[in-house]
Amino acid sequence: MEISSAISSVYAGFQNQQQRLERNVAEVASSEAASGRDTRTQDRALVEQTEIVSSLQANARSLQAAGERVGTLIDIKV
Repeated sequence: MEISSAISSVYAGFQNQQQRLERNVAEVASSEAASGRDTRTQDRALVEQTEIVSSLQANARSLQAAGERVGTLIDIKV
């Protein structure tokens, strides 16, 4: 896989997870969830936030690996 393609994929992953997180925060903060009437939606959103964190960590590791590859290529060419 090309490094720029990997970085683009990681960036898209970050954006996707950011959108999911914003949507979940809105669901948890909604008036029905906040009043305790819609606990199922609130619970689902909170569980999904754990998934989002895991996905963001995986994207960060991918970005770190791509950065290390770039560093290795620069070291080899210098």
